[in-house]
Amino acid sequence: MNNLFQNCKLQINGIFYVLPAEVIPLLQQGAVLVDLREEVETDIKSFGVEQVIYLSHYEFDEKWNTLPLEKPLILADSVGIWSKKAAATLQSRGYVQVASLAGGFNEWNKDGFPVTAGKCQPLNGPCLCMIKPHEKK
Repeated sequence: MNNLFQNCKLQINGIFYVLPAEVIPLLQQGAVLVDLREEVETDIKSFGVEQVIYLSHYEFDEKWNTLPLEKPLILADSVGIWSKKAAATLQSRGYVQVASLAGGFNEWNKDGFPVTAGKCQPLNGPCLCMIKPHEKK
């Protein structure tokens, strides 16, 4: 079986890193995005693609084995710290097709890739005593 990530430009210590621009074509080839962010983060904004599994990094140690072994997995968090650790863990447990999203959701969002607004809006205000929900335009 060919590794879907073998043509990725960045590989460090055996872990493939995919750039946001590489994700959608990889998803079209059968990869699945694994969002490791917490619900409080995904309730504000999430990846605007259909092939997403939500598994927070806090639950990862208990539920890693629920991830499909036969699918190429792109692990993502906010900036790429947890996803790197999760990729190494999965590789040590027999997962072959694993990659980390370089820069995480922050890079994805900054680069203008699809996002979905969640049920919560970010808060804003000049000080903690004046924080209120950000108004939708």
